Amino acid sequence: MSVSSDESPVRSKIRLNISNCQYSVVTDVALELGWKTVNDEDDSECDVYWQDAALPPEVLSTLKSYQRINHFPGMYAIARKDHLAKNLKAMKQMFPDQFKFFPPTWCLPRDLNDLKSQFNAKRAKTFIVKPENNCQGRGIFLTRRLEEIPEKCVVQRYLHKPYLIDGLKFDLRLYVLVTCCDPLRVHIHKDGLVRLATEEYTPPLPSNLGDMCMHLTNYAINKNNPNFEFNTSKEDNFSGHKRSLKVFFERMREEGVDTEGLWESICDVIVKTICTVQPFLSHMYRSSQASDSTNAICFQILGFDIFLDHRLKPYLLEVNHTPSFATDTPLDYEIKFNVIRDSLKMMGLNEKNRTKFYSNHSKNVLQRATKNIKEIRKLRNEQREKFNKRRIKIEKTNKGGFTVIHPKQGNDEYEKHMVAAKDIWLSNTGYTKKAKKPEEKEPPKPKQTKPPRPRNICTRPKSPKFITRRRSFSPQSTSNIKKEEPTYRRDPSRLPALRIHTTGSFIKPKLFTFGQQ
Repeated sequence: MSVSSDESPVRSKIRLNISNCQYSVVTDVALELGWKTVNDEDDSECDVYWQDAALPPEVLSTLKSYQRINHFPGMYAIARKDHLAKNLKAMKQMFPDQFKFFPPTWCLPRDLNDLKSQFNAKRAKTFIVKPENNCQGRGIFLTRRLEEIPEKCVVQRYLHKPYLIDGLKFDLRLYVLVTCCDPLRVHIHKDGLVRLATEEYTPPLPSNLGDMCMHLTNYAINKNNPNFEFNTSKEDNFSGHKRSLKVFFERMREEGVDTEGLWESICDVIVKTICTVQPFLSHMYRSSQASDSTNAICFQILGFDIFLDHRLKPYLLEVNHTPSFATDTPLDYEIKFNVIRDSLKMMGLNEKNRTKFYSNHSKNVLQRATKNIKEIRKLRNEQREKFNKRRIKIEKTNKGGFTVIHPKQGNDEYEKHMVAAKDIWLSNTGYTKKAKKPEEKEPPKPKQTKPPRPRNICTRPKSPKFITRRRSFSPQSTSNIKKEEPTYRRDPSRLPALRIHTTGSFIKPKLFTFGQQ
């Protein structure tokens, strides 16, 4: 994207660039909002950019503060299966009782020795093997044999006691919106998808390990099964192999399940997961947009896949930073349309943002040029606090189906997780903090007697004591006074050392007898 500084009049419509988007539902949302869609990749003056791929930092650095884009650079730290596992395992070492929401995981080849110890003849364990950076279930398989596991992959213990719906295994697809990384602001949509497998579940055995439509819930895998049932209308939201998350919780509530406690547990898993990557996201954003005080250019919709075991305990399976917005069924279309529309409305965009940016740009540049660093930092903090207050007001007004899950008033529990995540990230980059020494009172030092100073030839010797004869002194005839020569107590043949004024050193003169030849 090229940067242009040409000013233009106020637009009548907000422009949404969809040149790198393949989903038609995004266009439909723009039309409902009254926005104009643009398909030109080189257009650098659009208000919003929607793209399916990840965001490189160099692209973010070209955007202006009035523009928005639907990705954060660096989100791969939880979207890639290997990075997610490494970050969660590091946090679990620091908080062992609070990070038990993901299955035991091994990243090969680093954890190969530990994985080998899991295989023994006493008990056969089932493992699920996943490629590091694939999606839609590609390359996933189950195994009980170490020799079948490739050299580089992610291996997890298979959770073999799931909660079932109509005898089928399922997972929950939840849509989470991150509107800011510093300070972190996270929202969750009230509706999502319940994705069911297409074969009746039985515990894993050597005979059924290859039945992916029984053990995996990915839509891309199960839709090709002849047993897959598509929804025919959005009102029919709890039948077939894709169902409404909202209706699922209503049915669970009717059966006497504590749905509020379950929902809080799921939200806790989501916030803790994002906390592990918050310091890295903040660093990537500041590195690309050092002069932006609003931290509002990026937003992102994440797809969290949650598994429920037979005790309704939630486990995190994976995080999708580019969740699919394909609309194969009416239920798909309704849920994904609402998620995208509510996300764009929460940005609080209007037609005057671009004009305000250019009118204030020269003023802000002049202020920075005439102020010192402390004054500039103070000015940015004031602008940031003012914008954050405005952001909170806009989000409350336009939240739609979203609910804020971080931050919550009176709950600072997650701050310690972000501090710990920052320490882990800095240690991985090679940065080490200087440890503060504990303040201890120093014990009183014992009195030491100075040893006698050794005689050195370079040390000026003490001048010998001498005695002078007293005589009367008359100020009237000072010129006739004869200086009395001192009478030494020592042998006159032992002359004192003489100091050389140019070098400051001392020499010992030699005594000569002029009568000798």
